Amino acid sequence: MQSLFDNTPVRSDFQVPEYELPSQSRVVIIGGGVAGTSLAYHFARAGWSDVALLEQNTISSGTSWHAAGMVGQLRTSSAQTKVNKASTELYARLMSETGHDPGWLQCGGLQIASCQERLFQLQRSVAMANVNGVAAEMLSARECADYWPIMRTDDLVGGVYLPGDGRVLPGECAKAMAMGAIQGGVKIFEHVVVNELLFTETASGMKRFSGVRTNRGEMRCEWIVLAGNMWMRQIGLSVGVDIPVYPCEHHYVITRPIEGLTRNCPCGRDPDVGNYFRTLDDGSVKLGAFKKRSKPWQIGDSVPNDFAFQLLEPDWEDFEQPLRDQLHRFPTIKRDDIVKFVNGPEAFTPDNNFIMGQPFCTDGLFVMGGWNSAGIACAGGAGKFAVEWIENGGMTLDLGSVDIRRFMPFQNGRKYLQERVSEVLGLHYQMAWPGRQMETARGVRASGLLEFHTQHNACFGESAGWERPLFYASAGTEPKIAYSFLRQNWHEHVIEEVKTCRESVALLDQSTFAKFELSGRDALTLLQYLCGANIDRPIGQAVYTGMFNSHGTFESDLTVVRTGDDSFYIVTATGQQQRDYDWIVRHIGNLQVELADVTTDWAVVSVMGPQSTMVLNRIAPLEFPIEDVRYGSVRNLSIDSVPIRALRISYVGELGWELHVPINLVQRLANKIMLAGSEFGIRPIGSYAISAMRIEKGFRAFGHDLSSAESPMEAGLSWAIDWDKDFLGKASLLEKRKQPLNQRLVCFALEDPAITLWGTEPILMGGKLVGHTTSACFGPTIGTSVAMGYVKHPTGDSLKASDLQSNPFEIVQLGQRYRAKASLRPSVARWSPP
Repeated sequence: MQSLFDNTPVRSDFQVPEYELPSQSRVVIIGGGVAGTSLAYHFARAGWSDVALLEQNTISSGTSWHAAGMVGQLRTSSAQTKVNKASTELYARLMSETGHDPGWLQCGGLQIASCQERLFQLQRSVAMANVNGVAAEMLSARECADYWPIMRTDDLVGGVYLPGDGRVLPGECAKAMAMGAIQGGVKIFEHVVVNELLFTETASGMKRFSGVRTNRGEMRCEWIVLAGNMWMRQIGLSVGVDIPVYPCEHHYVITRPIEGLTRNCPCGRDPDVGNYFRTLDDGSVKLGAFKKRSKPWQIGDSVPNDFAFQLLEPDWEDFEQPLRDQLHRFPTIKRDDIVKFVNGPEAFTPDNNFIMGQPFCTDGLFVMGGWNSAGIACAGGAGKFAVEWIENGGMTLDLGSVDIRRFMPFQNGRKYLQERVSEVLGLHYQMAWPGRQMETARGVRASGLLEFHTQHNACFGESAGWERPLFYASAGTEPKIAYSFLRQNWHEHVIEEVKTCRESVALLDQSTFAKFELSGRDALTLLQYLCGANIDRPIGQAVYTGMFNSHGTFESDLTVVRTGDDSFYIVTATGQQQRDYDWIVRHIGNLQVELADVTTDWAVVSVMGPQSTMVLNRIAPLEFPIEDVRYGSVRNLSIDSVPIRALRISYVGELGWELHVPINLVQRLANKIMLAGSEFGIRPIGSYAISAMRIEKGFRAFGHDLSSAESPMEAGLSWAIDWDKDFLGKASLLEKRKQPLNQRLVCFALEDPAITLWGTEPILMGGKLVGHTTSACFGPTIGTSVAMGYVKHPTGDSLKASDLQSNPFEIVQLGQRYRAKASLRPSVARWSPP
């Protein structure tokens, strides 16, 4: 089948068998695009015999049919790259499996660079491609022209070629997966509109979904899987479930056949101007763009159900600059060669990662969508891991970056989404700077110290909507980041902040921690089951613990404070607010407990450093005596009528206290601390300094060094487990303890102090690829870059401390190898002022 310039996008013609709509099915998939058909295919492949797919129009009639059809493998995380790689493997075998051609052509992928920083990014991409088993090679500017002979290359500095990339015909691809699903026993129903999701709500707030009500009757089921992409949000709104996706306009044009081009030209990307290009079977060309700012589709909160095989009006004015850039890159193509303008709405999320998983506090509901214009590339593989997720009761791959529970409720607001997705569309090809901050939909949440930070010249970053200081610029310097893959402009500021904390005393605003209160007769029973550590401690004690799933891998790590016989205060990571609350609620069952999210009730001011106790002693001599206080102890006190819960813990590896205080009173306390600490040179420090110090000390961070892919033994955290009590995941962990520990989290320090690491750099042991860094930064304390990363023994044997000493290690950065010292111990054991 050919896709010619005069009939693209292709409207797939697909006839499904006719069935009566059954009254029940084990699984109901809603949506018949590339996502829904992928799910149906993979359910069938996994042996699920009672699966129904409901499509309100016809197969592939929504966003799938007008997609560009490019299938690139590289993504922003290792897990997402594995998802896309699985897509290419699926599309390559569909013809032989189903008898229907999805239009798969392994023509390769080409990305070009017209500046040195972009070349740095491509070098990092190639390094991580190798880690994930994706073939990639760097090219010179001249070599880029070998793949696209009409391309202008005199202003390029290089590129990268990925031979395993390719393209499909989107409608035919969905049809091929639908054919495979039907052959495996899945029933597909077209023209079935889902009017209502059926559920009941438990006393703990869980919504248990049990079926759907349609225009053709009611169906009961065990699982509802939403795969309707830009229609998912409105379905969620109808049942009080947040699914933050919103459609934006996306443009491409099609030319007549161009001399010198064939269907085998690789799918191309010119990210420095936000453009992409690919040939069709007859040598015509698709020229598309992801502008820095794009236009949300103004449809309110509801996408029309009858928007099938439709496009929006062409917008030549908005496409004017991208077209100029395309014609610059391909001088032989003229404006008169363009024969069609395609403007199709596509669904985007607030962070440019797609959405998977069970929404917050739901049971029997699963979602997969929000493809950010990469649905063809992602959905084929995502369906495989979604089915595994449902079958196994959790992720089989670390897909935390796409877990829907990463989002907060405010991120599903229409105003927020419309503002944010206008930026997200452009992120496809904008520079993936280390630490890049979103620019839109800012200022949503603040700790109570916003004015304080502004007065101290803070540069703000955003996490889960919180505005928090990244660093403090010196007086007279604009607090703004100059992004780079080398050292960024805040480097010296952070060195000074770390030095102050290590040598004297610093004030940290850690108010963005998520915080919960758990109480009730069975509160201890629930926490003992969920947590690996022993939570049955005396009142006024804090304990660090992991929460594990039944497979013995991490769901979270957190601090639990016992505040009474049957009450606890829980502190966890900023990004874990929804996920940890959800995890706890899922396991309440019939237990007598109450869980309250008090994140925005409490601010956290931390006073850290060798002189921290001296400063606090100036304020409250009785509560903060000069002598050392037992780590993990908790005190409840009041300073000038400000109630404080003081925790003797630290995330930076220095003597200090976390002071949890009502958010409306935090400014008063911060001012008092700064005044008391003035003689000791106290200063506020930002999250970049906090991150640097925790990596220097080897403190793990969930989402970086801990995930659902690792066990506590691999992470070096088995010391935080009480093996004498029962807890969720213990049986699996006991089995893991019997196996060789062939993967371990290792700490690194570069020998070359001039090189800055950012994370996700390949690790070599004896010249062999053995892993990649999970956290990395320049370590001000030792004057060189430090990192952590999981290392697998290249022979598959157990990895021992002696292996780290007897083998040379290197870390790859920007295409170069740099020697590194490896150890199971952190780079900074203790701080000794120079």
